[in-house]
Amino acid sequence: MQLTSTPAQVPADDVQEYFLQQGWSDGLPVVPPTPERVAAFVDAVGRRPGDVLARIPEQAREVTVEKLAVNAVMAGARPEYMDVLVTAVLAMGRPRYNLHSTTVSGATSPLVIVSGPVVQRIALNSRFSLFGPGHHANATIGRAIRLLQQNVCGGRPGVVDKATFGHPGKYSYCIAEDAAASPWEPVHADRGVDPAGSAVTVYAGEAPIMARNDWSSEAGPILDTIADAMLPSHYTGGGCTVVIGPLHAAAMERAGLSRADVTQELFARARRSLTSLRRAGRLSGPVAADEDTVERTVVPRPEDILVLVAGGHLYGYSAVVPAWIGGHESMAVTMPLDLATAADLDGALADLTHPGAGGTPAPPISGEAPS
Repeated sequence: MQLTSTPAQVPADDVQEYFLQQGWSDGLPVVPPTPERVAAFVDAVGRRPGDVLARIPEQAREVTVEKLAVNAVMAGARPEYMDVLVTAVLAMGRPRYNLHSTTVSGATSPLVIVSGPVVQRIALNSRFSLFGPGHHANATIGRAIRLLQQNVCGGRPGVVDKATFGHPGKYSYCIAEDAAASPWEPVHADRGVDPAGSAVTVYAGEAPIMARNDWSSEAGPILDTIADAMLPSHYTGGGCTVVIGPLHAAAMERAGLSRADVTQELFARARRSLTSLRRAGRLSGPVAADEDTVERTVVPRPEDILVLVAGGHLYGYSAVVPAWIGGHESMAVTMPLDLATAADLDGALADLTHPGAGGTPAPPISGEAPS
């Protein structure tokens, strides 16, 4: 597929229709990716057009800087977003994320989470209407990743992407951490990246589930509310992302809870008995007499819950983003932003050893724990 110029025989007024007919559009108007525009995006990140950022062996496909730039132009992004976009694609290319399976299966989209000083530099939204519209950087970065997944990774809706429903994040799914409202170090610091730097985390997420508790100022009841919102997860292993709103984060701070404390508390509270899961149709097989006392946790380990602070500060809300149903086959991956411009990209990727980078997916959940 060649998208670096609009064919000469297509009148300018018909460009949008042409892109729709070719299956290159998400249904919204696109910016024609002329060679000049694409070159400006490639130049902005200082890489060669043919530099490979990710490979999908199952489909014999490669994601290059130029292909990413084409889709970034189409999405209406700006050249100064390219380091974030390159880092996101590098993260998606890690085996731990499983780009192939998350492209062709499930009602998920890559949730791009940006943290560190870059949030202010490119004016990413980390506050009101966090998952909503109105902010150019969030909207176009998320859209560029989705167009790339469709046009380069093969996830064309109804052709390869056979999700039953999908969700609106398949247009754009990009948020930023609110460092000012967080009582903890940046989310990337717990994942092996320099706290003073910037990072991008990618996570194959379903639509957010709101966890409302604005009647309690205590950490315990708020954690119960968030844990309850985690219960619709698939119980197939993997991770879960929890975005804690500023009012809820303040309650955690008053209680003296660290991020690790919060993940431990949520792990302990977010679980259901096998009887409950079978009665809800979440597990197959008949209900056994002794299953009331055997519980399944939402995630295998506390550290599989990714916690960050963001959102508006007027109401007591947090949000839970459940994982892809493949669960243990795809985990959140975090990459430092400076990787985007590394002189020896292959060497830098090979040297990544921090827990957030990962080389292999986590094992599937064992499923049973005593109550």
